[in-house]
Amino acid sequence: MGDTEWPPVSLMAELSEEERKALVQLGTGRVYEAGEVLIAEGQRDSHAVLLLDGYVKVVGLRDDGGSVLLAVRTRGDLVGEFSAIDGRPRSATVIAARTTTVRTMGSADFHAFLRQRPSAAEAVQRSITRKLRSATRYRIDTSGGSVTARVARTLDTLVRTYGRVENGSVRIDLPLSQGDLAALAGVSQAGAQRALRHLRAAEVVTTEYRGTVVRNLAALRLTAEEGGSGH
Repeated sequence: MGDTEWPPVSLMAELSEEERKALVQLGTGRVYEAGEVLIAEGQRDSHAVLLLDGYVKVVGLRDDGGSVLLAVRTRGDLVGEFSAIDGRPRSATVIAARTTTVRTMGSADFHAFLRQRPSAAEAVQRSITRKLRSATRYRIDTSGGSVTARVARTLDTLVRTYGRVENGSVRIDLPLSQGDLAALAGVSQAGAQRALRHLRAAEVVTTEYRGTVVRNLAALRLTAEEGGSGH
């Protein structure tokens, strides 16, 4: 794949052509269908997984047995690299959100790749830093403000990460349900539904079966900045 085919914030977009070719040759290829688990929280395996196509959900388990949607990853991203690097048990579960093609690489091969290519190792470190910053931002964004503001902040984050400009609008081309969006925003599903109705009525967004289209990005970001206890 060429440079322009990888999402700009993905690890693969940061690597050189030689580094990309070397990375996709590591390990073994596999296709996961929607709902299949790539990585299970608590397991002590240490492989890393490169996403070549599709989407996955990163889910954390609560003490009461429920789960929390923590993030979404797509092609060009690495998942499982934390355990591949430090050898500690998995901190989250990764589930295919649709048919997803991956390359699974063992910890030893992954470490050898990083040792032999310092610039790639730096790119992986930047990718990890972005994920940690995003996790911090996520906690802040979902900790206060109206439900509509929190949903708007979540949509804005998805725009910045996975947005695709299309006819003057921005398409968030992710197979997220309203329940998924509610989980990412830290609100109830009913609250997310009300927020989306409000945003649709204001002609800020349009929701479709396979994604969300932001029609007015400036208005979305203005809503994201609002506090209070409204919608």
